[in-house]
Amino acid sequence: MTTALFINGIYDGVLKDILAAQIAQGGGESFLQPYKGSVISMFRAKPPTPDTPVTLYASTTENLSKICYTAEIVKWEDKRELSESRRQIVLRHLETYQPGECDLFRGTALGGGKAVNLITIRNLRCLAIWPPTNLLTKRRDGLPLKERTRAGGWSEVYERSDMSVFTISSAETEEANTRKLTAEIEGARTLDADTLQRRLAAAPKLPERVQIISVGYRRNADVIVAVLNRANGICERCRKDAPFVRRSDGTPFLEVHHRTPLAEGGEDTIENALALCPNCHREVHHG
Repeated sequence: MTTALFINGIYDGVLKDILAAQIAQGGGESFLQPYKGSVISMFRAKPPTPDTPVTLYASTTENLSKICYTAEIVKWEDKRELSESRRQIVLRHLETYQPGECDLFRGTALGGGKAVNLITIRNLRCLAIWPPTNLLTKRRDGLPLKERTRAGGWSEVYERSDMSVFTISSAETEEANTRKLTAEIEGARTLDADTLQRRLAAAPKLPERVQIISVGYRRNADVIVAVLNRANGICERCRKDAPFVRRSDGTPFLEVHHRTPLAEGGEDTIENALALCPNCHREVHHG
């Protein structure tokens, strides 16, 4: 039976960065640095290669009892044995696509010197359904993998041939998904009624699953509260009362909008923000 590697408790943010890097590169390879000081012996004995990859199964720190991601491991290295040229290649990739991993790679993060394994992966996928970790069988004793209570470590396990039933078919950015849908809508509007009906009849009834990657911002709660207080229940664009009150606390429902979007370098300040009713908020974005 073919063996695989299970890594217990990877930060979800690290994996999301890799998914985004795969989209930006049109595929490509990325890096994992398991937080432990011992060498992965199965790779020391038989390193994976792009032609003979090893399957990776991973849980996240938030979901230790679930298999959340899969990938292909195509290279393993002991960071203590890297040449200077190889070190610079890896560091350039991390600085561009996985900046949160740079300090760990340099060994300057707390305990960073313990992370001696450098794993190169490709084709990372988030599973649509997260099966339990005890679905995996340990190679060492043939027993199901026990549920973990804390992150850290790995196990050599047997590869499962049926994991594809849990996978998402593809991944794309939220912006790319929206652009694609908008273009398809424009195309559908040019169809005559008969053609549209034929396409609807032939279309699958269940939508394709995709992994949507988005970039968010940690908003300042004080700015939101100050702007809502300033508006006092009145939309700052149409000057009408908020359309309803929140069920949770009875406050007027208005949405805080940034005049210059945060994605375009706008400041998260009360001067750059407006309290808008949902209708005006949509009109500002799409009208």
